[in-house]
Amino acid sequence: MLTDHRIVAKPDVLARAKRDLAQGHTDLAIRRLRGYLATEPNSLEVRRVLAAIYRQTGNYAEAGRWGYLTADVRPVELTAFERANPSPFVRLRMLNFTADPRHLPPAAQDRLRVLTVQADRVGPPPGWQQRPPSPAQEPEPDVPKRRSNTVPCLYVAIALTVLAALAAIGVYRMIMWIIAL
Repeated sequence: MLTDHRIVAKPDVLARAKRDLAQGHTDLAIRRLRGYLATEPNSLEVRRVLAAIYRQTGNYAEAGRWGYLTADVRPVELTAFERANPSPFVRLRMLNFTADPRHLPPAAQDRLRVLTVQADRVGPPPGWQQRPPSPAQEPEPDVPKRRSNTVPCLYVAIALTVLAALAAIGVYRMIMWIIAL
């Protein structure tokens, strides 16, 4: 599957998603919008459209996730999002919102403020690692290193080439012997 790595403007992404939805391609529209949000996580308009799509498909947990920072999120969606992701720390990470919260609607500002306080109080769940530990922190377990397959493949290629050359010489000599008879 080929992926398109061009930066696409938000109006173009929204227009394409609306066209996908009109054609009944809900999954494609969701992938398109989530792909845009991966590079531009602070777009409230795209979050609102994505939440509406999930709401229409009955996925209230995802509708709550993407609508969490909008004014039109419903209580059932917030509850489903919280139930699906009980850790406030994980919920905050899933929102991936880095813009100034003052640009959010007042209710969303309050939700985000409460969630941030809860996440700070609870902290990451057990076993959570934001990035792999540095070598100074934790020694690497003794895992045997895998050998590279390059050298054995090279030997096989050379052996097959020599065998093919010898076979060609043998066939040539047999043909010459038959002709000489």
